[in-house]
Amino acid sequence: MAHTFDIQWLDDRWQIHDLLCRFQSAFDMQDWAAMRACLCDEIFVDYSSFRAEAPGAQRADDFVQRRRTALSALHMQHNFLNLQLTRQDESRVAGTCNYLIMRFAKDGQGATSGFFHSYGRYVFRFCRQPDAWRIAHIEQHLLASEGDAALHAGARAGQADSGASGRR
Repeated sequence: MAHTFDIQWLDDRWQIHDLLCRFQSAFDMQDWAAMRACLCDEIFVDYSSFRAEAPGAQRADDFVQRRRTALSALHMQHNFLNLQLTRQDESRVAGTCNYLIMRFAKDGQGATSGFFHSYGRYVFRFCRQPDAWRIAHIEQHLLASEGDAALHAGARAGQADSGASGRR
């Protein structure tokens, strides 16, 4: 059986993996310009399993501003695992990955005074733009959270109790 080697698909996969690393790092570093650079001008967003916000299309600038407002008081570490990518055509790729998002409250000295962590799965759609791949679609499917949900301005009320975890 002959195997074909698709160097373009390998390069695309590498670029998309790098894009997700930059996107998640932008949350952690609160580098809002870097986050915006990862997104198409309009994106579909569904965080309904995590927050009381209807799924739908948003301008990328609005998406970034909402994250900036909700997350500025937190130290964060975003991690993704088990990335699976499927080429839909030469300019579109679908992807899924598991996630672990750790959030820690900042006190006046930059130390942490509480936490709120979430676990689940992301569904992404990526579009090839003239200069790079960009994120066009983000769905977050929450499996569980633990800690103090009040630390995250965007979290659905009652999502987790301190120290407890629950399926959501």
